[in-house]
Amino acid sequence: MFESKNDASRNLEKALQALEQAKQRVANEKKKQNEKKCKAENHHKYIMGGIIVKYFPDCYHYDEGELNRILPVALQSADNAEKFITTRKIDSFKSLERELQSKSRQHNRQQNKTNRREEDI
Repeated sequence: MFESKNDASRNLEKALQALEQAKQRVANEKKKQNEKKCKAENHHKYIMGGIIVKYFPDCYHYDEGELNRILPVALQSADNAEKFITTRKIDSFKSLERELQSKSRQHNRQQNKTNRREEDI
């Protein structure tokens, strides 16, 4: 009987030890995941910061609150500018296409006139 209590006590200690080890593994895994997440976020901040400094060199003259108000407006303006430029390119392409068609028609008319004159002679 005394041995069975001893065995139960040992089994309980082993189970508690295994539980602590499992908790430690979970904590270590969470820590690794958090480090990966922080690394990715920091990389993104670094890249975005470089882009912002490149196109907005005066950004260091503003505090964080002012930048948080400025950047969304600037990025929205950039999106609108890109859409505007794309629209302008399409319009330019269409006008160029019309101009080429017009020149082609003029050239054909000129050729027709030249051919008629040659026939008349």
